Amino acid sequence: MHFERLAIEAGDQTFTLAFHDRLTVIAGVGRIEREGLMNELIGALSSGRSGVHLEVRSDAGDRYAIFRPAKGNHRVVDVDRAEDVTHRFTDAQGRVNLLERSGLTVQQAKRQMCVTPNDLRSKSKDDELITALAYVEPSRLWDVARKVKEREAALNEAAEALGSRPEDAGTFEEIERRHQEFEAAQLETERVRHLSFLAATSAAMLSIPALVFVGTWLCAALLVAAMGVGAYSARFWLRMQAARRREEEALRAAGAHSYLAFQINRVNGLLANDHHRRQLMRAAADHRAAMAEWRLLAEDVSVEWALEHRREIEQAHTRLRNAVGPRNPMALTLSPAEFTAAEVGRLLREHLDRARTMGAGGESFPVFLDDAFLEVPQSSKPELLELLVKASAEQQLVYLTDDEDVASWARAEALTGNIAIVEPAASGAAARKTEGAKQRSRHVAA
Repeated sequence: MHFERLAIEAGDQTFTLAFHDRLTVIAGVGRIEREGLMNELIGALSSGRSGVHLEVRSDAGDRYAIFRPAKGNHRVVDVDRAEDVTHRFTDAQGRVNLLERSGLTVQQAKRQMCVTPNDLRSKSKDDELITALAYVEPSRLWDVARKVKEREAALNEAAEALGSRPEDAGTFEEIERRHQEFEAAQLETERVRHLSFLAATSAAMLSIPALVFVGTWLCAALLVAAMGVGAYSARFWLRMQAARRREEEALRAAGAHSYLAFQINRVNGLLANDHHRRQLMRAAADHRAAMAEWRLLAEDVSVEWALEHRREIEQAHTRLRNAVGPRNPMALTLSPAEFTAAEVGRLLREHLDRARTMGAGGESFPVFLDDAFLEVPQSSKPELLELLVKASAEQQLVYLTDDEDVASWARAEALTGNIAIVEPAASGAAARKTEGAKQRSRHVAA
């Protein structure tokens, strides 16, 4: 399967993203943007939310358009035959769901289709992490892991009730924080402006009798005082305007051509449901607290990875307890491992091989690389990126990154036509260099 185009509607705005048949590099996108895009893409294959449309092509060459209108039934259309084939892609609940045909849940698909730097750790790194977690008391470790998963489920439930996603909670909080800053600055400005207006008016009015009965020196002093008070008032007005601009930046985010800005505008449309919004924010705060507790024990090891390796961690804990007795229950500080191109390349090929036949009847699925080479030494990146170009001849790859090393390589490689680069926030010289490649990718954002 190959993705051809993604379209997301939010009110009067539409975000569209076209994909190269082989390798698409989406550069200049931060962690939140990358996670949001991958969630939308994988969710579009499942029983995704309304307003997200996807065009795909099967390995056999059949082209399908998945329509999810805000009002009306979701459906699948065979583009070449102009035929409605929704019945071939519905699940037991009557929802359009392409993942179920392959026996996959959204979580399983995300695990197999998304490659992160953690997924490219060598076996020695895995052993190091297992050993580090083995120093934590198992009952404490798994209790915190359970708490994280329960609060994650509560966050997902709150987001679903709002018609939103868990990632939107951070956006809600940022908008509200900046709005509160603006309101506080506005109140302070009004108070100061009222007092300064009285002071400036009084000084100006007193300057006339001062000129008549005292002399020019007192008149000039009162006029200077009036101007000073006016300048003091203007300072608070400028502060209020700065707070207003920060609030608007929270809504515009990275600019008109940014997916994150589009998402924030979509989130802004959900703010009317105050009750559900506050529920979502509370659930997000609870989830963050649980994650903070988890990181005290496991640092940057994900809960999912630890649960997948639970048996090995408990076995290692038993060996340590029998060998050296009780130890500090806090996790060790892990030093970064040295990766070689050969080790990372081997692990990468294993991930790609699994996705190449994960669909029904051996259908391939695209693979999303979430800044996967971020921790790889700079000297090893070109070799691994060339490996991606070769692998993309057999399956579609999408590399999402905020790494300038990868972006620079992609700008040059795009000239060959083997890949396309999309830079939503490109500007200046970088924008001019990538203009031709961007035209080929047909990326449009509103």
